[in-house]
Amino acid sequence: MFESIKRKLDEQNKDTDPKNMSSDFKLMFVYHIAMMILFGFKPISNPIHQVYLAITLLLALIIVSFFNKLKSNWSWPGLSLSSIPSITFNLIFTYLFLAFASYAMTTGGNFPDVSLVNLETLLIKSWEVILQAASNPVFTPWYLAGIGIAFMNLMVSLNLATLKKSEFEAQCNNS
Repeated sequence: MFESIKRKLDEQNKDTDPKNMSSDFKLMFVYHIAMMILFGFKPISNPIHQVYLAITLLLALIIVSFFNKLKSNWSWPGLSLSSIPSITFNLIFTYLFLAFASYAMTTGGNFPDVSLVNLETLLIKSWEVILQAASNPVFTPWYLAGIGIAFMNLMVSLNLATLKKSEFEAQCNNS
């Protein structure tokens, strides 16, 4: 009995081994470390400049990922029908997370009444609150980190990035 439990644990640990982390996932950590440096040390105090840095870093990391994929003879596996709900959920959850965090920071958690009748107004007002909260240079790196997580999840859902090295290698045509 203990041998079967040990075997299952070994299989799970092998699957989550840091050595099996894809290069795309490692690049996401680079992005997040940069956002934590922005938050912790505040080398840039202007929120617009923080956004420019995040966009520049993101583009640089996408280029690194692209060249890694070229070098590895990677081929896109395409989209599956099951990725559409994942993409939709990712976008909705990210927006709701940012909206709730923003309301908590700017209005003390006083959320507007939610109903399907005023959904358009709610989206417009919540977007304004998100922008207001994210424009505070103390919070901007946190928003940028959250958007980075959403971006990575979106790329995984679109099969443009993988979390595991073994998944990436399976998509490569190394013949």
